[in-house]
Amino acid sequence: MMYFFRDWKPKKDIKKLTDITVKNFRVSSDKVNEILQKSHKVLVICNDKGKVVGFICYNLYLYKVAHINYVVIDKKYRGKGILQALLPELVEYVRNKGILVVSGFVNKNNHEALQKFRALGFKPIFIYHDDILIQSLI
Repeated sequence: MMYFFRDWKPKKDIKKLTDITVKNFRVSSDKVNEILQKSHKVLVICNDKGKVVGFICYNLYLYKVAHINYVVIDKKYRGKGILQALLPELVEYVRNKGILVVSGFVNKNNHEALQKFRALGFKPIFIYHDDILIQSLI
């Protein structure tokens, strides 16, 4: 199956993205809504039938640093290599936007996510409470 990303359509996508996130993380729907609304960019991940399977959202800092707020893949679609398949397109997308660095926080107990991000070239920078700041130069 092929996957692609598209810009989000807030009115159409917000309920689905919120539902996926609440199911996958211990977070309130209000918090998810707030983060989505305040994100500089939300990229919705879809399968080739157009079904929403996840999303990535980030904020820009200093015009060159993208800080990821969420990377969410619905549980039914995890482990299928979706992010790895989309990585070349995502890297090209951020480079075209002039972004040089991508960072984000991962819970220190989320070993699966830490492993996947390390495999994608992210390095741990420091620990803040229960989270690890990871970063990659693009």
